[in-house]
Amino acid sequence: MNLQTIFLYFLLFGFASCQQTIQSNSQNIPTQDRAVNDQNRQAAESPRTEKPLLDTSNYANPRTEETANLQRQQLVKLAEEGLFEKLHLKLLKDLAENQKNYFESHTNLDLLAHTNGDIFGNKENDFAYVVYDKEKYQIEIILFDKQSKRFKTLYRDVQVSNLLRQSDCYYTNGTIDYSIAAELIYQEDYMRSSRSNYLIDDKAFSIDDISKNNNIDLKRGCLSKDFSKNTTANTLCIPTSSVYANYQCLKYNKTKEIFEIYFSQEFAD
Repeated sequence: MNLQTIFLYFLLFGFASCQQTIQSNSQNIPTQDRAVNDQNRQAAESPRTEKPLLDTSNYANPRTEETANLQRQQLVKLAEEGLFEKLHLKLLKDLAENQKNYFESHTNLDLLAHTNGDIFGNKENDFAYVVYDKEKYQIEIILFDKQSKRFKTLYRDVQVSNLLRQSDCYYTNGTIDYSIAAELIYQEDYMRSSRSNYLIDDKAFSIDDISKNNNIDLKRGCLSKDFSKNTTANTLCIPTSSVYANYQCLKYNKTKEIFEIYFSQEFAD
């Protein structure tokens, strides 16, 4: 065997070894890529926890600032005529001493309506109030959590999520506090003559099981798909009209620590 033949032999042997190495690596690479792709696909398919869409009060929303300020001017007019103060003095007498003390120490608030029940789902006697804030010139809904002994303002201290936004039957004229104010302005003459308002007439502002409430029609109203007749107890139901049987109903979600609007009713009697 001459030197030329030996050289060709080693050259062919080295080429064959290189080919085997390339083939071996090419077989391993797709396996690794498949594992990465499988992980990415699983991550994409895994359920994500969606944050609830929270409402912002019309009074605090820059988009509705102009209309909210116009409403404030009308509320100031009613307050200056003493219509809110007269209701406040009338209703204050009905409160328990510890609740009365809160309003006596918060002189900026005029009490316009109140109700009580197990709002926060702790089997306690909580309280709900509709008030006029003389410093902010707006209507507010204040809740008293008996277990924590705290007063909380809806939309500010405790958030609200409207579950009906994605429903075909969804309809609203604004957030609940704003809607109440609009109706009180509409009721100016009635408040002046009767020293009452639509919230406290017939105890329309209430906490109860709405499936047993004669003013509520679950079949004709707009009910969230996440709720049924078995989950409608301890509901805070707020009327938004003195003429029609219109209501916004919300319930506290202890897991999410928010109130959820799950039923609304917007139609004539």
